[in-house]
Amino acid sequence: MKKVLGLILELNPLHNGHKYFIEKAIKEQNPDTVIAITSTNFTMRGEVSVINKFEKTQFLLDMGIDIVLELPFLAAVCSADYFAYNTVMALNKFGVTDIVCGSELNDIDKLMYLDSLTNSQNFNDLVKDYLDKGYSYNTCCNKALSELTTDEDLIINYSLPNNTLALQYLKAIKRINKSINLSLIKRINNNYYDEGITGEISSASSIRNLIKRNEDISSFVPFNYDLIDINICNNNLFNLIKYKFINLETISNYLGVKEGIENRVFNQLDKSNTLDELIQNSQTKRYSANYIKRLLLHIIMETSNQTNQEIEYTRILGFNKKAKKYINGLSKDIKETIITSPKNTDNIYCLNELRATKLYEILTNKKIYNEEFKIPIIKEG
Repeated sequence: MKKVLGLILELNPLHNGHKYFIEKAIKEQNPDTVIAITSTNFTMRGEVSVINKFEKTQFLLDMGIDIVLELPFLAAVCSADYFAYNTVMALNKFGVTDIVCGSELNDIDKLMYLDSLTNSQNFNDLVKDYLDKGYSYNTCCNKALSELTTDEDLIINYSLPNNTLALQYLKAIKRINKSINLSLIKRINNNYYDEGITGEISSASSIRNLIKRNEDISSFVPFNYDLIDINICNNNLFNLIKYKFINLETISNYLGVKEGIENRVFNQLDKSNTLDELIQNSQTKRYSANYIKRLLLHIIMETSNQTNQEIEYTRILGFNKKAKKYINGLSKDIKETIITSPKNTDNIYCLNELRATKLYEILTNKKIYNEEFKIPIIKEG
């Protein structure tokens, strides 16, 4: 049986840590085919990507990825559980046998034990009790876990971002195809939330901070990028949000709006001078900064609150010559689901992705919309 490796990437931006991860995953797995799925111009945490999806695709192909799949706006800008489900579903349709993800824990047995603990009724009951006492959701989970295990390694690692995603990938694999093997690669040199540079391998957060300050990032990334101006982009986004909140009544119809959170954001608009201030002022114990960022994007995109965020979607952003044979060998049923061009589809997720690309163009002043009609990118040689 041939080994098909699946990688799940956001690349905001693609940096030396990603290069290390991709090269190590390919070396350790030695697959016949490598398939990556990437979020496009907006990320899971509700941020505008500093490099666009067409650049991401080309760079991944240059790094030895055979096929690059698209995770569209509606499947990407969502909580970790939906994000994991959508990525695993897409990779499963393309026949992956193995998925490798980054993790601070780097112990698959401990990850599986952590999964069993957090899926237990005891855990859920404890979380509910702590929520009723007014704690934030993350705090509730950590307190509940502390009552179920004395393993400090598990307690410390549970809330770290890569471990959170790894847990969700494990849950998604159990739902979708239990025969997929999940392997971990330890994150090195930095943590996701590190704001400062830690060497040639530094966090995406710290690199984005350099970009905001218009500083050189060439030592921390493997390619030269046509980067967006984050400050201009955020200012444009802030102005769009203020415009959308002129008619507060319509806001309640959009995804993520509940329990009066729209009123809180509205009340903070006049007290905030920047997008970052608005996000900071609007977050609560129950609603994190990432939740607020996703919420604001869905309001601008007018995503209906009836939208199902478990999405089956098949679109190829790019592939190399070697992968053409693999794609041709897919089953007829799978090939019929592949969106070959947005010109001839009524798929609502694809049409929404076109709108998201147009929004990205407006926010960043990067003329990329016409590229939607030129994919997949095919790498020869």
